[in-house]
Amino acid sequence: MELLSLWKLCLDNWLNRVRVVLCRPEGELNVGAVCRAMKSMGLTELYLVSPAIFDNDEVFKMAIHARDIYENAVVTNSLEEALEDTALSAGITRRRGAKRKWFSVLPEELAEKSAALESGITALVFGNERTGLDDNELNLCNIACHIPSSPEFPSLNLSHAVQIVTSVFYRKSIGEHTGAYNPISREELDNLVQVIHDSLDAMNYFKAADRFHTDRYFRDMLARSALSIREARHMEKVFRKLQYLKQS
Repeated sequence: MELLSLWKLCLDNWLNRVRVVLCRPEGELNVGAVCRAMKSMGLTELYLVSPAIFDNDEVFKMAIHARDIYENAVVTNSLEEALEDTALSAGITRRRGAKRKWFSVLPEELAEKSAALESGITALVFGNERTGLDDNELNLCNIACHIPSSPEFPSLNLSHAVQIVTSVFYRKSIGEHTGAYNPISREELDNLVQVIHDSLDAMNYFKAADRFHTDRYFRDMLARSALSIREARHMEKVFRKLQYLKQS
């Protein structure tokens, strides 16, 4: 098997071991939106604990192409039943207290813990749209997880919370590639600043400007920008072109 195919298979296997559990969900549109959030982030296993009686057509209005997530959802009468085959269960909540978890991790930390498990299911447990997880539901989870939000209005919509947490899991599964690059060296930076200096000098810029401070301005600004080699070469071409235009 090709290395890339094997890598994709490993990613799929991990996300396939991540389960979203909704405790006492009430709103059809919210549940549909949860299905859509899950599918867009590569998760497929949904458990509904003591759900309200739903109008399926209303769920499908929001789920759209993720209706299969809802159609294949497992319905249980208790959270214990939904968690009985899991290795790690995380209650997503912003509330803490004496009868709740004192310690809570960020979604990024939770994804790290889950990805480190070579086997076993991770359950992401979300509470009711109006009240969240109650004390008993949270106590059944191994760990608490919170999403940082504004203290002025900290409560998140259920589907939005699911989208945020599952997005972190998906980014973890693909390695969180951010387009990393190597910045230019100090010597290359000095050479670029010299090109800029020579171009400005050829255009008689320094008749009205201080050479030292101008050079320092460009050096400090470009150093903070951490230019890539390609960006530096492009900027060099721009200033050489300006010099050429002045001379022609």
